[in-house]
Amino acid sequence: MNNKIKVGIFPLTGCEGCCVAILDLPNKLLELNEKIEIVNFRLFEEDEHSPDEKYDIVFVEGSPLTTRDIKQLKLVRKNSKYVISIGSCAHMGGIYHLKMYQDKNKIHDYVYQGEKGIENLDVKPLSAYVKVDFSIPGCPITGEEFYDFVYQLLIGKEPAITQNPVCYECQVRGQKCVLQYGEVCMGPITQGGCDAICTKSMQGCWGCRGLVEDAEVDNLIKKLKEKYSDKEISKFFEVFGVKELVWKKRNKLRK
Repeated sequence: MNNKIKVGIFPLTGCEGCCVAILDLPNKLLELNEKIEIVNFRLFEEDEHSPDEKYDIVFVEGSPLTTRDIKQLKLVRKNSKYVISIGSCAHMGGIYHLKMYQDKNKIHDYVYQGEKGIENLDVKPLSAYVKVDFSIPGCPITGEEFYDFVYQLLIGKEPAITQNPVCYECQVRGQKCVLQYGEVCMGPITQGGCDAICTKSMQGCWGCRGLVEDAEVDNLIKKLKEKYSDKEISKFFEVFGVKELVWKKRNKLRK
């Protein structure tokens, strides 16, 4: 009798970078194979299974940008105990969300040269269409965080991400503060867990993991205004779709 936990990993529209990150730790994947049965993961097996099947846990990567994506997402939700979004595209719209700050119809016509029949839906996170039980943020996610989530679920514990900003991880590693060097960095308000990989290379954090719970957004904006205009700051927040989260947080703090 097969008592393994049935797991599916479904990519929607996206680069599948988060799926590749899962394969970065092959030994851990093999260890999990003793407890779980991965019945859908096209980077791991040849056969692709249907979202109509029953699953215990489903991880969904990418954005629901087509009617086919949305249909598959709703089927997965209907047939799964847990649905977990992985990556910034699934979590908050990700890089695709840039389209929502432009004239999307004008851009669509430019890219596709007036070709008919190509969908041009609004960019929304998975949670706009279905209930999402948990989210693993990042662009891409880290393999370690993915396996920790699976392990917590296997032992019956509700998985959670430690609420530390990227700045904390940057400081404990003794890295230079790019914000103090006048560069744009959202490290003070962005959820950590990425090992501050961008700031390690003196690249400012652009918020791909979303906001940490106690994000002091007004303080960061005040700091950025020393060098950048409101318009420029707004553009920075648009890159990974975090802009709405920032404004929502600011409005909440002012009430």
